[in-house]
This record gives sequence, structure tokens and C-alpha cells, in this order.
Amino acid sequence: MSFSDDILMAYADGELDQATRLALEAAMRRDAVLARRVAQYQARRRMAAPRRAATVVQLADVRATRAATQQAARKARKLRWSWMEWGALAGVLVLGLAAGRYLLGDWQADQQSPASLAWRDGALVAQGRLALALDQAPGGTAGVYGGGVRIAASFVATDGGYCRSFTASGGAQDMAGLACRSGGVWKLPVWQQVARPAGGARPAGVDVPAAVQAVVEQRSAGQLLDAAAEQDAMRRGWVR
Repeated sequence: MSFSDDILMAYADGELDQATRLALEAAMRRDAVLARRVAQYQARRRMAAPRRAATVVQLADVRATRAATQQAARKARKLRWSWMEWGALAGVLVLGLAAGRYLLGDWQADQQSPASLAWRDGALVAQGRLALALDQAPGGTAGVYGGGVRIAASFVATDGGYCRSFTASGGAQDMAGLACRSGGVWKLPVWQQVARPAGGARPAGVDVPAAVQAVVEQRSAGQLLDAAAEQDAMRRGWVR
């Protein structure tokens, strides 16, 4: 079955009927050229109609703010903590646990798989279905790993490692982010949760938000990897 440019544009805009959309996504998994054509239309759509700004978390900024706050607190407090200080610390710990549940709660894979995101040594790390897609899914295609994980693009970063931008659908929200290979795992220097349109309708695909795309362009050392370069990187376990 062939797909016209009009159909591909309608898919990028989220306007295809379910039957045609499913047929196209099945064809994309078999045909890397078709998948890249769709990715190009999706990229043009993002440039023509940028998404509403949303909250973006960059871990480097979080760490810098936390370090400055801790340094100021150390200068201000006495050697012996009062019961009020212990109470404040307990409140911070509760807040941290709640934030962790909020972050990871929507990103559970099926019952046989672990969560797709986890904190490890101060970094947000991909695991489960997300890590599998980052390891094995070709760029510009809908992954077959569950949860609607899609790899948007792959490139070599300025530090010499590999990075891949992606989108993934969760419970009430979708997510987009950038994952970079380091120490045998995929670390997420930036991610963004994307709310779905009013009424709960899920679009055909989640776009990479402009804020995440800006980080991609900042970190990229050159052109995006083509299909052959991606396959070579996969064979070598994304190690350069």
C-alpha cells in the first residue's frame, strides 16, 4: 500500500482516521524511508506552529540551584539543629518522595517491565521500555516496545558521545526529552511533560517541543545520523 504526501501530512497533523493511521504506522516500522518522510513532515509542522511553552527541567540548573541553597543554609544555621529545623528537613524529604512518585508514576511499563525512568547517582536514567527503544529503535519510527515510544533523531554530541531525542506517551500526559549515552546507560539531561489537548484526545504522535529541540541543536556536533550510521552505532552498543 502506498501513501501520498497528503496522507503523510495528515498523519503529522493528527488528522488521519484510525484505520489509515494504523496502516501507516505498520508500514513505517517496515520502511525506514517512509518513516523518515513522516518525520520530515512532523518537523515542518513543529516549525510552522510551535507548541505552547511548558515547564522544562534541566538537571544542571537544578543541581546549581540546590548547591547554592545548601551553601547558604550551612552558613546560616547553628551547629545544633533545633526541632524546627528537623521538622523542615522532614518536609523536604516528603516533598522529594512526592515529586519522585509524580515523575515516575506515569512512566510505568507493563507489569512485567520496570519503570522507564529512574534516579541513579544524581542523574535521571532511562530503563525498561524507554531504554530498549533508545538501544534498538531506528530514528523517525514508532517503536514496537510498548507505551508509544518514538525516536525522533540521533546525533553525535559535542562531547563525542551519542544522543537521541524521543517522545513517549504516559498516563494522563506525554513526554519528550533528550537521552545521551554515558557509562553504559542513557541519561536524560532534559525532559518535558506535554499535556494532551482538552477532552483527552490523543494525537497521532507527540512532537518534540521547541525547548527540547533547542537543547538538541546546542549539543549536536553536526548532522543527524542517517539510517546506516544508526545501524552501525547500534551494532557497537552506542559506544564510539
